This record gives sequence, structure tokens and C-alpha cells, in this order.
Amino acid sequence: MTALGWMVEVLRPIPAKPPWARMIRAPLAICLPLGVGLATDNLAIFLPLSIGGLSSSLVDRGGPYLGRVKRVSTIAVLGGAVGLMVGLLIYGRGWVAVGVIVGLSLVSAVISAAGDVGSTTGMQLLLFAVLATGPLGELRPWWLVVSLFVAGAAWGLGLTAIGWVFFRRAPEEQSVAEAYRAIARLLAATSTERFEEERENLTAALNLAYDDVITARSALAGQDRRYVRLVVLLNQTHTLAEAAVTLAHEERRPTPQVIGAVEAIANVIQGTSHEIPRIPRPQTDTPGRAALWEELVAVTDVLARGRAEVDGQPRLPGKDLRERVREQLAEIRSGRQVRLFALRLTLCMGVAAVISEVLTLERSYWVMLTVAVVLKPDFGSVFARALQRGLGTMVGAVLGAVLLAVVPPGPLLLIPLTVLAFVIPYGITRNYGLFTTFLTPLVVLLIDLLTSSGWQLAEARLIDTAVGCAVVIVLGYAPWPSTWHAHVRPQFAAELREIMHYLERALGPDPTERTDVLREVYRGLSDLRTVFQRALAEPAPVSRRATIWFPAFVASERIVDAITATAVNVQGGAVAPSEHAVRQLADALNEISRAVRTGTPPAPRPLPTEAAARSVAEAIHTVRELLWRPDDNGSRTPGPSVPP
Repeated sequence: MTALGWMVEVLRPIPAKPPWARMIRAPLAICLPLGVGLATDNLAIFLPLSIGGLSSSLVDRGGPYLGRVKRVSTIAVLGGAVGLMVGLLIYGRGWVAVGVIVGLSLVSAVISAAGDVGSTTGMQLLLFAVLATGPLGELRPWWLVVSLFVAGAAWGLGLTAIGWVFFRRAPEEQSVAEAYRAIARLLAATSTERFEEERENLTAALNLAYDDVITARSALAGQDRRYVRLVVLLNQTHTLAEAAVTLAHEERRPTPQVIGAVEAIANVIQGTSHEIPRIPRPQTDTPGRAALWEELVAVTDVLARGRAEVDGQPRLPGKDLRERVREQLAEIRSGRQVRLFALRLTLCMGVAAVISEVLTLERSYWVMLTVAVVLKPDFGSVFARALQRGLGTMVGAVLGAVLLAVVPPGPLLLIPLTVLAFVIPYGITRNYGLFTTFLTPLVVLLIDLLTSSGWQLAEARLIDTAVGCAVVIVLGYAPWPSTWHAHVRPQFAAELREIMHYLERALGPDPTERTDVLREVYRGLSDLRTVFQRALAEPAPVSRRATIWFPAFVASERIVDAITATAVNVQGGAVAPSEHAVRQLADALNEISRAVRTGTPPAPRPLPTEAAARSVAEAIHTVRELLWRPDDNGSRTPGPSVPP
């Protein structure tokens, strides 16, 4: 790609439909409290309410409405409110504030490894702490300001909850449900003339579902359990389709009860039912019927969010909250990419805080704010997105100056504020640079309500933005060549080899060091998640290729689960996989790793059929099918998870 082409792709917005519901709610959440404050001349009370509404509007990314309520409340309270409280308490405290901001930067970076909610919580923690070291910090008492902020976030949540009455599921969940309905129609068409037609319809439904899920996932700031679950359910459809094809060759039609169970699964995914169906065991056990039963039981297992043992198949036991937190903390500690990002963010925020304290800049806290906005998202992202955010912030500062020069102070400022609040949700879905272009003048106008500095405020913002961008480029990117691009393919290939080593140790004759090797696997998975998240911030051609890896990446985590479950069952007295079966599994993983690294189809590697190794073999088979599908000639062609 040429330099000009690269620049064009950096600035090109992502195609997306306007999120009309969120675009209507944002002005209500932000500007309605502000309007009341201006009308009653009580801005000190209603401005924190408005900023709380801004917080909830920024983190609302759609999805099931109950999930959105949990997400927004968690981020607004643990992120925005806590950050605002810290900022208010350190306001005007000089070098003490510098030290606190540096420490808060480290905390923000570390909790970003805890998935999408953790990343966004860390972002708001840092942003509102820095924002409160400016004119906002003059508001007192601090506990009242924080309480009003939380009330404003609750106001935004209330507006969000209204939509739950009418739309309880996101489009991507409806698409996955439709894919399962296509499975039901395929099963109903077994041994009929409609079978091939329904098979093509299933392919189209799966393509649409994968596209919807991956597109929605790419807008998140980290891994989200709901999207992982959707991808697992989608990945499961491949083995269900294989079972349907086997039934067609056997000329055996599934019973109406089985077809009805698949329809019931679709209803659970869509949210129109909460009753997970029981899968009736087939009366006569053919390979096709047995495979279909096992795969449907696995699907209901995913829906139940637990992994109990099913018909002798090893499943991981459900994890309580304490165990999940312990695993998450271990992952955060072990991930090299997380530690590197924490170092970069802390270094840049520390330098920005020192600059804010030493230099005589009119709005020096905006230097720190710029560093947080440009560097914090997507684990530092890549240089391309840093450039995009920097340009968006500077353009937004100019726009803010123009608005302050044209619009007189007072109630008339509500007009541009309403317009900016209306387009911010659209900017989030299209392009982070576009988002900062809209957010910057909105913040400029809100702060001007406290200071009445006029257009000079935006001029100071432009200078501070330039200084902040310089700090990010010189200290956050230039010394770290590994951050200039995100390389998913080699990292994924290396992680598959690490999983292979874990398999050999955990299921081999001497599994004594299994825990140590598993720790290395989790470290690699943590780094791979970070690289994947940063790859989503690359220019469109690269980020699109990165999102295509997502289903295979999720499936690879299921391999680790299956290996661990098998090892635990063997320790409990179950039959162990034979040495030959373990060798077959390791060879298959090694070949997939080689194929991912080189971009060539894998050579045929048989998988064991013995019961003790079945769950691991099925998990490896799923990854291989996602990456390369067998064609009519017996060779393999790129599947839905191989980027071009």
C-alpha cells in the first residue's frame, strides 16, 4: 500500500447504518439536564447530571438491553464516577496530582485486559479523573458532584431501558437465531428434493450471521463474553451441518422432536424463550443420529453456560465468580502485551502530567486528556489510529473555536450541543477519528459554560492537543516498533503450537508440569487477544482481515478447554487417550499452525476416533473447518476464518 493509499484508508470511515435510537437518546441524556440548568440558572447542579448522561451515551454500544444496563452502570460507576471523584479530590494539589494520575494510568492500563467492559471502564476512569483536574474540579462539594454524575448516568440508563420494552435482542443475535432455524429447515428437508436448496440457504444464513457478529465485535474495546458465546454457537453449526449431511447419506430423517428442539434453541438465542430444550436420545443409533444428538447437547450446554459431563464426554465444570476473577487476574499478570501497554500509557501520562504542571499552558490538563484519548483505546492501537485520533481531536478543536466565535454564550449553545450529541453515536460506529471530531467541540462547549472563555478556549485546546499528540508519537510509538502494526497471523500460529505443547504435556505419560504449561498458554492467549484488539484499529483492509480470524480464535480457546477437561477426567479415573491418539492430535495442531503461518492449506492429518480423545478431536476439527473447508475434489480451500 502506498503512503497516500495508507493515509486514505486511515481516514476512511467504516460503512455503518446510523444507530437512530442511540442518536435520539444521546441529546436527551446530555442536553435536557443542561437546558434545565440554564433555564433555572443552576448550572452547578445540572452540569454534572449532563456529564453523567454523556458518560452513559459514550459507552452504550447496542446489544440486548438488559446487558446494556449492566454494561453502562458498571462503566459509569466504577469508571466515570470513581475517576471523577479522584480528580475532584486531587484538584489543585500540584505534584501530588501528578503522582496520582500516573498511578491511575497504570490501573487503567491493567484493567483494560479484562475485556471490553474493563477496557472502557479504564478509559472512563482516566478521562474523568483528568477532566476533573480542570475547571470542573472547582465544583463543590465533591460528593454532591459525584452523586449528580451517577444520577445523570442513571437518567441516560432510564432512556436506554425504555427501548428494552420493544427490542430485547440485538441484530447479531437474531442473525445467529436465523442460522439455527436454517439448520432446522435443513434437517426437515433430509431425504427430500429441498435438501440442497436448504443447504445453500444455510450457507447464506451463516455468512450473514458471521458478518453481523464480527462487525458488532469490531466496535468493542475488548473481548466480550456475549460475543464469544455467539461465535461458539455459530461455530457449532458446522458440525451440526455435517451431521445433517451424514443423515442424508444414511437416508434417515430426524424426528419432529429433534427438529423442534433446534427451533427451540433458536428461540432461546433470540430471547423469545428462556427454556433450554432437552434433546431426545435417538431410538436407533446410527453415526449420523449419534453425531447430531451429541452436537445438539453441546449447544444446549453452551446455552446453559455450564459444562457438565454429557454422555461420557468430558466437559469443564462451571466456574464460580471467584475462580473467574482469579483466572482473569492471572491472565492480566502474565500477558506481555498488557505489561508493555501499561508501561507505554503510564510513561506518556506521566510526562503529560509533568508538562501540565511545569509549562504555563492555559488549559494544561488537556495535554493529559489528549494522551488518554489518543493512546488508551485498543491497547494503544497502532500508529495509524493514533494519527486518526490526533487529527480528529485537532479538527474538533477548530470546530469548537468556530462555534464559540459564532454562537453567543448562554442558552443558544444548546443548539450546537444538541447537534453534536446527536451525531456522536454515529461517529463511534463509523470511525474513531470522526468520533473525536464530534466529542472534542462538545467538551469544549460544556467547559465554556463554566468558564465563559469564548473561542480562546478552543485555541488553547488546539495547542494542548498538539503537545499531547507529540508526547504520544515520541514516547508512545517511536521507541516501540512492535506497536506500529498488529500481526495476527504469526501470533495465532505461535499460539497454536503452544496449545500443541500443552496437549502433549497434559495428555502425555507425565502430566506433572501441566499447570506450568497451561500458564504459558494463557499468557499467549492474553497476548493474542491484545494483538487482535489492536489489529481492529488498523486501516480498513487490515482490520477487516483481522476480524475474520475471530471465530477460529474463539474455537482455539475451546481446544484448550477440551484438553484441560480431558486431563481432569483422566486424573479422576477416566480412560486416558492412547499415545497414538495424542500423537495424531498433536500432528493435526502442528499442521494447522504451519498452515496459518504460511497461508497455505493444511496437509491431511487424521484425527482419532476413540472416545477418550473425542472432545479434543472435535475442537481441533472445528478450527480446521473454520480455516479450510474440503472441496468436492478432496483438497482444502479457505474457509470463513481465513483472511485473503
